Amino acid sequence: MLEVLVGILLGVASILLTRKVNRLSWLYSAVVISLPLIYVTFALVAADYAAVAMELLWGAPFIIGGAACLLFRVEMPARIVGILWLAHAVFDVVHDRLFVNPGVPQWYPLFCAAVDVVIGGYLMRFASRLHH
Repeated sequence: MLEVLVGILLGVASILLTRKVNRLSWLYSAVVISLPLIYVTFALVAADYAAVAMELLWGAPFIIGGAACLLFRVEMPARIVGILWLAHAVFDVVHDRLFVNPGVPQWYPLFCAAVDVVIGGYLMRFASRLHH
């Protein structure tokens, strides 16, 4: 469970760093696009092109959702992006049940899920504060 602890710490550190620079509100949308691409990279390293296709298929909602938030310049779409981050945490947890990507390190899904939950939770809390 060390990967979970490291993921939580990295998520908190990421939030603290981005809070220092207020103009980086677009960053969470941009990074959510990259989340499925990390899995694609693992599949490419393993030279498993069926896994590449599956990663792109399952990653499409995150890529499209993050890109839409960036392209349409939604005013800090914290709720939408927060939901995408939390949904990616669920994807991380069930990833091995959906299909096999032999390039994914054993520790990675729980690590990524921990980061996703911390950042997604932060964005949801941030969104609720904006509406009050």
